[in-house]
Amino acid sequence: MKGEWQVRKKSRLLLIGAFNRQLETLRALKLVHDVELAAILDPSAKSEEIIWFQENEVPVYCSSITLAAAEQGDFDLIVDTLSLEEAAGYVERARSQGSLVYDREQCGHLAPIFSRLLKSEQNYYQAEAAMEAAQEGIEVVDENGIITYVNAAFTKILGIPAKERLGFSVFDVSPDGSLAEVLRTGKAVFGNNHVTNGKTIIANASPLISDGRLAGAVTVFNDADLIEKMIKILDRSKEEIDSLKQEIHSMNQPKYTFMDLVGESADFKTCVSQAKQAADSASTVLITGESGTGKELFAHGIHEFGGRAKGPFIKVNCPAIPGTLLESELFGYEKGAFTGASKAKIGKFELANGGTIFLDEIGDMDPYLQAKLLRVLQEKEVERIGAVHPVRIDVRIIAATNKDLREAVAQGKFRSDLYYRLNVIHIHLPPLRKRREDISLLARQMIRKYCEKDWFERKTFPTRVLREAGGKINGMEPLSENQIPRMADGAIQELRDYEWPGNIRELENLVEKLMILGDGALITREDVTSILYPSEAVPLEQMQGKSLSAMEKRMILAALKRHGEALEGKKAAAKELGISLTCLYDKLKKYR
Repeated sequence: MKGEWQVRKKSRLLLIGAFNRQLETLRALKLVHDVELAAILDPSAKSEEIIWFQENEVPVYCSSITLAAAEQGDFDLIVDTLSLEEAAGYVERARSQGSLVYDREQCGHLAPIFSRLLKSEQNYYQAEAAMEAAQEGIEVVDENGIITYVNAAFTKILGIPAKERLGFSVFDVSPDGSLAEVLRTGKAVFGNNHVTNGKTIIANASPLISDGRLAGAVTVFNDADLIEKMIKILDRSKEEIDSLKQEIHSMNQPKYTFMDLVGESADFKTCVSQAKQAADSASTVLITGESGTGKELFAHGIHEFGGRAKGPFIKVNCPAIPGTLLESELFGYEKGAFTGASKAKIGKFELANGGTIFLDEIGDMDPYLQAKLLRVLQEKEVERIGAVHPVRIDVRIIAATNKDLREAVAQGKFRSDLYYRLNVIHIHLPPLRKRREDISLLARQMIRKYCEKDWFERKTFPTRVLREAGGKINGMEPLSENQIPRMADGAIQELRDYEWPGNIRELENLVEKLMILGDGALITREDVTSILYPSEAVPLEQMQGKSLSAMEKRMILAALKRHGEALEGKKAAAKELGISLTCLYDKLKKYR
């Protein structure tokens, strides 16, 4: 037997030497199907260790008296870690009689015995603890198909005690199982569905390779019924997530499309063409122009016209959110990231995933946040406040500003690298004074929208519309042209001659006032000039033929135009009109 250990059903082992972890060693030896710890020779053994091993039917020889008893034993394998002088003669006799002996220099710490199962004792115990804690069943066999290990979940799932498996051949107890197939083919098996002990299981099995040869196999399995339940739970969770995504999407839909862009001027048509081309790409878009030129409307149109139309459209008005809060609004935060963060919050960028985020007035963004935004553009990921790992996102960025970013870069107020990242596609919207031919078209569209809104919201038409329609309205049908107030040529000319410092937003404001104050089917020059150029006092000739309510409306609007609509302006207007501030608020509410 010299040079090789001939494995029998149970090879009897004599262990010579003291171990710091003898209890664990005994447990490990029990997992080796072909080795039986028959005795221990250890003069330094402690009394509690002696008692423990004896209770487990393992005799301990710890003195010269008991050494003689050890010599009477028949041991196939001797592991000598101490090279005791008193045992030297016995060890040599055992070696000469054919017993396999590992001396101190050869074995050190039982490594040869367990080399085919584990690389180190520490790794073994870690692996065993992990396998025992696993919720999946685990079964291990050696190269001959002998079952060497089953974990607690194995017994729980299959209802088979470990003693009915350990030491048995897998080819006898489960010839059609995953482990048997791996040993026959040397290849891994995935998703094998079979019945064991009346229980349907789904198993994955892989070969164990040591020094380039098949040293065994391991299988991990679970109850098929449990997996089916988990799949159903995951499906329900997925449905709930999809439903929430749809709700987020429905709450963040674009309000406008390119159909809402009205204009025939050459510059404006060029902007629309650029926007449609930008919609087909995923590049960042920078929209510039004076306040009120329609930058947000263009952003909505680009999103709706492009491939991300089914994704969310998230709008962020940068200057409207304090700088201290904007970071958490954009990037979100983890629970406990700061005082008051009792739960995690998803940022605007994550909400916009798969869609578009519109950063309005980005020129007012804090330099610190500019750096974080640059990282988002470069890395396509965001990091919540207090988070350890970033989150990958797929978001199209559209930014807008009424400032000259080139000048801001030159002044050091805006990062040049961020500017170049944003300025991939640049659309500059012309002010309204440079597209005067579009003013009448815009005003006409705004008048129609106001009339339709007035009808659908209040389910009633203004008196002038009823009068023009002969008092008859056909249900909810769209308004015809004769049901919408017209603008006199003089009124249109006044609109075209005006400079419009507030651009389209100011035009919308004027149209709304005309619709509230107007009392006829024709909007005249005087109607327009009374709003565009209010005098210190309302001319008497403009009051003739008007109702008291119409006169009151005009006087209130004229006073607010002079003093402003802030609180101090309203106080001054109320004082000029000779009424209290409360009365003014009541009248503002009355006249909407």
